[in-house]
Amino acid sequence: MNESSPSLRKRQAKELQHEQNRSKLLPSKKSKSKKKSQSSSAAQEAREITSSLRRTKNMMQQELNRITHVSDSIQQDGTKLKETKETHMSMKGGIKGAKGSLSRLKLKEKEDEIIFWSSVVFFYLVVMYVLWTRIRIPFLMW
Repeated sequence: MNESSPSLRKRQAKELQHEQNRSKLLPSKKSKSKKKSQSSSAAQEAREITSSLRRTKNMMQQELNRITHVSDSIQQDGTKLKETKETHMSMKGGIKGAKGSLSRLKLKEKEDEIIFWSSVVFFYLVVMYVLWTRIRIPFLMW
């Protein structure tokens, strides 16, 4: 049985190969309809792939447009930020000048206050002296 088994297998393989070759060379009605359905399904598959590729192309175009708009927006924002920075820097010098002027004004105000109170004290001292020399007030004991 061992000897017939390999020869049987070889023979079955040859028959199978023969039938495959025959079906390739002489297509039957079933194979014709099978080929038609295969070709129609292949055409349908090609249409679906084409449709899918078109959708992908449209999506990529939309995304590219969106990225372009985002890029433009970022560029405009950058320009606005630069302008704001320049305005801020120009104001910085004005603010420093105003701060210096304000500190000088505060110093001048303190100086004026000291002069005012010194004048008031001097006035009362002069009045007291005049009263003392002219009237000779006894409570001053001088």
